Amino acid sequence: MTLPRLKDYRADKIDMSCNWCGSYGEFERKALIKKFGANTKFSELRRILANGCEYAGTDRCYASFPCLLNARLLIEARG
Repeated sequence: MTLPRLKDYRADKIDMSCNWCGSYGEFERKALIKKFGANTKFSELRRILANGCEYAGTDRCYASFPCLLNARLLIEARG
């Protein structure tokens, strides 16, 4: 399975949350596409948006995109 990209998700809003610290953010899809490009993978977007967290980009990063689960573009990998 290929990793989803911004162009694969069609809703207007993209939500990101962290199960570790409880932070939550909601982003405009069009603004993210304009800034990073439609081919940006959500895995890369997670690293960018979690910038500033001490666990960003590591195996201890628990930031995720619940909207991808709801759209069935991704299955939950963590138990």
